Amino acid sequence: MIRIDVLGTPAPKGSDRIALRGGKPRFVPGSSKTNAEKQRSFAAAIRDQMALVLGDAPGPCFVGKPLAVAIVFRLKRPAAHWSKKGGLLPSAPSAPSVKPDVDKLARQAVDVLTGAVFDDDARIVELLVRKEYAAPGREGASIVVDMFADTVRGEQE
Repeated sequence: MIRIDVLGTPAPKGSDRIALRGGKPRFVPGSSKTNAEKQRSFAAAIRDQMALVLGDAPGPCFVGKPLAVAIVFRLKRPAAHWSKKGGLLPSAPSAPSVKPDVDKLARQAVDVLTGAVFDDDARIVELLVRKEYAAPGREGASIVVDMFADTVRGEQE
């Protein structure tokens, strides 16, 4: 099992697309320049933590094996959630049901892990992703990668 705890601001991966311009298909990257910098910064934070956890591993820890990945993204609460005295307002939501999208956050993190923790993200057969509000100064992500244990299949056989 690999466990990585990352501090930093989680950034979603954009949605690349093809658009017609002058009747010809053109590639349109899915991220703004601002978000691209946030992506680079968060990817670097993940890589730094991977280096600490994995050390001088010569290649991916998991190769050709089915994997289970769990990621909890910790997002900063908006200033409007806090009272002037610094406490959390009773009206503040318990979970961030707003952007960024959880699937785009996961895609960004999984892409960074590919090649270092596992050889191919196609190996992921179970992906559990959650976003929650962070305690002040604890924004980031907790990532766990482990071999997939197929408990359901054992019951059917």
